[in-house]
Amino acid sequence: MKKLTSMLKRNLVICLLLVLSLSVIFFVFYKKTVCSIVYVNSNELFTEFKMTKELKLAGEKEIRLKNSQIDSLRNLVSLTSDESSKSVLIEQLINKKQEIAEFENQYTQLNSQKIWSRIAVYSSDYAKLKGYDFILNSNNNQTVLAGNKDKDVTKELLNFINEKYEGF
Repeated sequence: MKKLTSMLKRNLVICLLLVLSLSVIFFVFYKKTVCSIVYVNSNELFTEFKMTKELKLAGEKEIRLKNSQIDSLRNLVSLTSDESSKSVLIEQLINKKQEIAEFENQYTQLNSQKIWSRIAVYSSDYAKLKGYDFILNSNNNQTVLAGNKDKDVTKELLNFINEKYEGF
């Protein structure tokens, strides 16, 4: 009888260990196969990112400075009576306007690339921190046609990237 009890205890321990081992294996496998997907409104993320706002202000300041130069040229044109001098000033005015338009295009394009690169790095860090497999883009083009609002992490990601940008 004693031998039977000992054997039952041993079998029970083996069964418990087996069940525990299978549970751990199932949990690990399940954890690896479950995909965590969230989405963000990329338009909001871009426009509300502090880096975007800072670069926009810097660009607007530069454009205001260049526009003041145009205003000065316009005043000179209106004050000049000599037609040949006026013609030269008008040509300078036209060139300055083209220069500003080119500056705006280049500034916007270059800084958009910089901003999106920074957002991508910060988003990757955020995904790792939160355990997300994917962060999808949702905007007016409707990359995400429907989504549970619980999966919209735009505000959380925006706070995260702004804190990272500020060095926190």
